[in-house]
Amino acid sequence: MSPFKVIAFDADDTLWVNEPIFTETQEKFKAIVGPYLHPDGKDLEDILYQTELRNLRLFGYGIKGFTLSMIETGIEISRGKMTATE
Repeated sequence: MSPFKVIAFDADDTLWVNEPIFTETQEKFKAIVGPYLHPDGKDLEDILYQTELRNLRLFGYGIKGFTLSMIETGIEISRGKMTATE
């Protein structure tokens, strides 16, 4: 009999080399949303991160939650003025 009782697979994409993609996407997001930021000193990265944390239990960790959080943050920061073509 085999000494193994369980075989587990990690399929949540954390082992993939995708951090550069997230970083590049955040830079593009800053370029799009930046003009809507109020000069009150709030950091866009922090605002996005807080949105991601709120959404974590809804969407989990990964590209889906990240993308939806960027959309939500963009709408919030622009007060609904950001267009789909931006």
